[in-house]
Amino acid sequence: MKRIAFLVIILFPLLAAAQDQALQKGKSVYVETNKTDVGKSAGQELKSALAEWGYWKVASSKSDADVILKLDTKISGGVTWTSWGGKAVALSALFVTKDDREIWQSEYYKAAPNGANGFNSQSASVRKLVKGLRKKFE
Repeated sequence: MKRIAFLVIILFPLLAAAQDQALQKGKSVYVETNKTDVGKSAGQELKSALAEWGYWKVASSKSDADVILKLDTKISGGVTWTSWGGKAVALSALFVTKDDREIWQSEYYKAAPNGANGFNSQSASVRKLVKGLRKKFE
């Protein structure tokens, strides 16, 4: 039992350091989206927001990237207390290596259309996701 605890204590910082190196500032990131209209347009907004942030370089192809960001999009709709029938959008970023090994995944950032976000839940979700990434990596 002591050996296992010792190995965990020793290996955990090494794994965390490897994660930090893969996602460090200046690395190039390719944004991969699902094939839905919302997924594609959210991906375009995310690319623009990441380029504006400047922490990572946004790669135009997987082969040019150090890391792949797989953008997961969830859509929910219907009348709610805040949306009045619009579509709520939730986004999550999964970072993987080129050989598809998971590095890190964000939580889901969800927004419903309302007056505070100009009734644009997709843009609000992208802003929330980028804010979460900035908090994690800056």
